[in-house]
Amino acid sequence: MPRVLIIEDDAENRRLIAQLFARDDWKVLEAKDGDAGLELALRNRPELILCDLLMPKSNGFEVCRSIREQLQPAKIIVVSGRDYGVDRTSALEAGADEYLLKPITWELLSSTIDRLLPEIPRRPEPKSVTERESVPARVRLWGVRGSIPVPGKSTVRYGGNTSCVEVRADGEIIILDAGTGIRLLGLALDKEFGPRSMKLTLLISHTHWDHIQGLPF
Repeated sequence: MPRVLIIEDDAENRRLIAQLFARDDWKVLEAKDGDAGLELALRNRPELILCDLLMPKSNGFEVCRSIREQLQPAKIIVVSGRDYGVDRTSALEAGADEYLLKPITWELLSSTIDRLLPEIPRRPEPKSVTERESVPARVRLWGVRGSIPVPGKSTVRYGGNTSCVEVRADGEIIILDAGTGIRLLGLALDKEFGPRSMKLTLLISHTHWDHIQGLPF
């Protein structure tokens, strides 16, 4: 089983990336800062390292330089939200093999890994959920217009579900509005389709707050 080390100080980003790798049969190691990442890298010698740039203690540039000096074979992908040419150039000069911008998709990350580590066997790519035969037609209301509360512990954090409608037809998944119901829709899609890629269309029919308040979640 190939090993990947994710060095990222944002716990939620780290968790999401770790889930993607775990679903693809990688052994995942995690570190919340540069120093902890270096320690894990030297102890476990992973084939692949994903590293943020701005982190507590050792930053991404320092991590790249140290790993290159002490762990030559490892491939390093810097994943950063900073779209500056100087950062990209400095990261590559420090020893990174690739520089990707956040947010990253699994498709982009997977193709990059295939290029950097062609010797690692990969699971066949799952079919897209938007293939016509895999998406039967349906309409489902995950929330309605107006701040109408929905009882129960599952929605108390969001104040109830507001406008969000899921439409599946002719191989398409279309979401109308992003009220708080979109949070439950997202969880349901993740449970239904797992790691398969999803091409969705999100349409905002109105710019009132109750049509968009689910986006932060």
